[in-house]
Amino acid sequence: MEILHRININSKKDAKFLAAIYQLQIRYKAIELPGGESSLVTFEITESDQRWNIIANLIALYNAVNIVETIFSEEEIRSAAWLRMICVFEQGYPQPRMTWPFNQPDRELLCPRCAIYRQIAPMHIAKEPHLGRKAFMTTILTHEILCIPAVLQGLQEIQATGYEDWDVILHKTGQVSQRVRQLFIPTVARPGALLDEEHPRTICPQCGTVKYEAHMRGVLPIKSDALPPNTDFMLTHEWFGSGYFSWREIIVSNRIAQLVLDKGWQGIRFKVVEII
Repeated sequence: MEILHRININSKKDAKFLAAIYQLQIRYKAIELPGGESSLVTFEITESDQRWNIIANLIALYNAVNIVETIFSEEEIRSAAWLRMICVFEQGYPQPRMTWPFNQPDRELLCPRCAIYRQIAPMHIAKEPHLGRKAFMTTILTHEILCIPAVLQGLQEIQATGYEDWDVILHKTGQVSQRVRQLFIPTVARPGALLDEEHPRTICPQCGTVKYEAHMRGVLPIKSDALPPNTDFMLTHEWFGSGYFSWREIIVSNRIAQLVLDKGWQGIRFKVVEII
């Protein structure tokens, strides 16, 4: 398990930070910002890196944007009984984009204040996606999992349970996508995600739903009695996100992870779940 930091700074405003990166021989990418006077500088570093303590102090000093992620090894993933399945390949927006999330044909909005929802119909996308070598994708703004038909065939071959095969609709024509299907997960676990009191959260003043910030560091602990029996897929009872971004984490059994790794399917990442 590695704790990875993705850090963004401004080449002009944070010039001394950039000079330190250069001196430490940390590789970075720079994208010129509008106006041409500065660049957005992005780099990654793990906490096991001997240069991390210096960078951590600079992050605090310059209040730099720091996105934390936990990377698990293949051995750790294959050894875990349960895992989170997270799509890391986004393409396009849910349709109609201009009315998201309030007027989407696929979802019933349960609360207009925090945007928790229930999916009631197939998702709409703008056009047929281009996946390249990816087998999984999601859309910007959502966390639903779309996949190529070969994934569903693989799940059928191992007799996986707890998912449904749903159409994906091309919004302008109303036709069913020929490239992707939705891996729809109807089962919701019982309450049981053990997030400590310091984990940031908000309580919706309208519906009272607790919504946690994304869990990024380490394993996600879940009580064993929260997991429904005889299923390979489930959603957490708990909601995550902020503002109008709302999702439930996808939890899968070990044999789903084994299948994806064995097939070499790309587009998703697994995070270890600790059962307590």
